[in-house]
Parts: sequence; structure tokens; C-alpha cells
Amino acid sequence: MQPSDNNEHPEPDPQPAEPTFSFVVPVYNEQDGLEHFYGRLKIAADELSEPYEILFVNDGSTDETGAVIRRLAEADPRVRAVEFSRNFGHQVAVTAGYDHAVGKAVVSLDGDCQHPPELIAEMVARWREGFEVVYTVRKDTMGISRLRRGIGRLTYAAIRLASGADLTDQADFRLLDRKVVEALCEHREQARFLRGLVHRVGFRQTALTYTAEPRAIGTSRYTLRQLAGMSTAGVFNFSHLPLRLAPAAGGLLIAAAILYAVVSLVLWPFGLAPGGWTHAAIAMMALFGLQFVLLGILGEYIGRTFDEAKARPLYIVRETVGFPAEPADADEPAADEPAEEPEDRDDFVVFT
Repeated sequence: MQPSDNNEHPEPDPQPAEPTFSFVVPVYNEQDGLEHFYGRLKIAADELSEPYEILFVNDGSTDETGAVIRRLAEADPRVRAVEFSRNFGHQVAVTAGYDHAVGKAVVSLDGDCQHPPELIAEMVARWREGFEVVYTVRKDTMGISRLRRGIGRLTYAAIRLASGADLTDQADFRLLDRKVVEALCEHREQARFLRGLVHRVGFRQTALTYTAEPRAIGTSRYTLRQLAGMSTAGVFNFSHLPLRLAPAAGGLLIAAAILYAVVSLVLWPFGLAPGGWTHAAIAMMALFGLQFVLLGILGEYIGRTFDEAKARPLYIVRETVGFPAEPADADEPAADEPAEEPEDRDDFVVFT
């Protein structure tokens, strides 16, 4: 009896137990362009000749993005997905991808093709050279307006002034070594700014430049509100400079008041000094301005402390797709066996 063709040429396992690379892709309402992006990413990943997984994080999409991901997972067992119960934001979605990725190197990139998958091979080459963080810097963004580009530059300038970190035109298109991912996963602040966190954790870092392509389909869903949230997170999460600006502003107001008093004294013998109402008005304006500045800055920090003290989860997973089933815990009682009752002890307390 002749052996079958399947025995002569066994197919390789399409789903390795431990992928070398994890590709984290946050998506939100990308149903039209997702298959095109997957095709480009798969070509780039296959060229690495290493086991890999593609991990989509569906950030509460309201279109058919989830259905597209499921079709991809059915056709390719290397595709996995984490689906949020609602929209939690881009930075949280990338964080969830890092939490679930298992590769030795993790590459995050957006699913709109503005982060070219063809650059991954060069990122991996830098990683093999010993760099643990390979981040990207945009040389140009095709199809973006001058206004949007100008707002982005102002945002990065504010972050650079406050924290001292030059993150200008950096993107969330990066490769991280496993040890860097584990370090990032220990940072659980609510206001996420991953570019700042990657800078903070250190390790050996290198940069690659690229030109961001226009979106394959549709328009950008990264709103000005999200950009403002990113800029405030970059300033307040990584620097105490705003707090130090408050006494500086107070010092300037006091210096201005002293200068006003000196000028008034000099002009007083000549009858040119301002009247009493002017003195009172300037003094009150200075005091009110100082109070508003102090209250605004203190309120920002108190608000962020309040958010962190609540210790809410960063995100909620509605379901996962494509992950291997976890084995049952041997210490847990079987479904048809009643759990062992606790002993009667004085110190046994049940909190409800």
C-alpha cells in the first residue's frame, strides 16, 4: 500500500506554540481596509521566516470590523483578537495588545496602512543587532493638512519643554523586545502616553525614519480631542514643571507689583503717580490671576491623582478570538463536585 501524499510531505504547523514575533494592531471601524492591510502585513511577516502571531485589538468598533477579524482568524490560525466592550482609545488598545502578546519581539502598528509593514524587516534587523527598542520617526505624512501638522508640532514642543524628552514626530509604530514589553506592562496609569513610557523605561534604543502613507481607505479617526489628551498626558504624566511654573508666575507678579510701587514713588513728587483706584485694581488683578493659575494647576494634578486612586481597569475585554484554551486548574473542584466547606474558625470572615 502506497503512503499518502500527506505522509510524504507533511504540512508545517501553521500555529506555533511560541511565536518569535507578535504584531499588535489596534483597530477602530476599519472594516473596509482591514483585509488589504492584513495582506501587506502577512507578506512582510512571512519574509521573516520565523513563527509569528497577528493580534488585532478591536477598540469597540461599531461597524463590521469584528466580523472581518473573525473571517481572517478562521482562514489563518496565526490571527488572534482582543475585542473591547466599548471604545477605550488608541493608547489603551495598544496596551492591551502588549498585555496579550507572547512573542520575543512585539511590533505595534496601525491598521490603516499609514505605518508601512515593509519597514518591519529593517526593524527586526536592528533588533537582531542588539537594540531592544526600535522606534520610528515620521519624515513626512502624506495627505495631512498644514493645520494638523502645526498642531502636532506644538504638542510635541510642549512635551519637550515640560519633560525634556524630544518625541517630535515619533509614532506608535515600534518594535519592543520582550523585556521592554514586560517593563511597560508594569505601568498602569490611566492617562496613557506610550511614547513617553517607552522613553522612560530606557533600554538600548534606535530610530528609523519613514514617510507615513495616506490612509488606504477612509479618513483619520484620531480627533483633536485625542491629540489634546495625548499632549496633556505627555506634560503632566512625566514632569513637575507645571507645578514649578506656579511659583515662577507668582514671583513675576510680585516683581511687577514692586516695580509699579517704585515707579509710583518716583513719580509721586511730580504729581504724576497713578491714583488709588489704579493701585487697588492692579493689586486685585494680580492676586486673582495668581489664584486662578495655582488652582488650575493643582486641580489638574488632583484630578489625575483621583483617577489613579480609583484603580479602575484600563480596559474590559468582551471576548477573545484565536487564543489557545487555557488548561483547567487542577486545584479547582470539578463542576459536579461541591467545593470543600471552610472550617469553622473564629477568624474566617466573608466580605460581600
